Amino acid sequence: MSARTAVASVSFLFSDIAFGYIGPGMGLGTLGVILGVVVSIFLALVAVVWYPIKRIFRKSPKRTDDDRSNEEDDKSGNEESYPKDKGDD
Repeated sequence: MSARTAVASVSFLFSDIAFGYIGPGMGLGTLGVILGVVVSIFLALVAVVWYPIKRIFRKSPKRTDDDRSNEEDDKSGNEESYPKDKGDD
């Protein structure tokens, strides 16, 4: 630590009270930033913990090839069953 940094640190520790005004905009902005940081940390923890647990619960038993082919037939049949718009031709 340099002498300049040491002098600045000591002067901050022993300074008098500063009477300053922080307006409501600055106060609300500060609260917004603090709230944003807390929420982002919480969401990061949820993403790290919840999504793997959710993936474990979603795992279904292995399906057979017959189930997959029936599912593909259902999907292709649903696409053709919707009527086309005649006015957009």
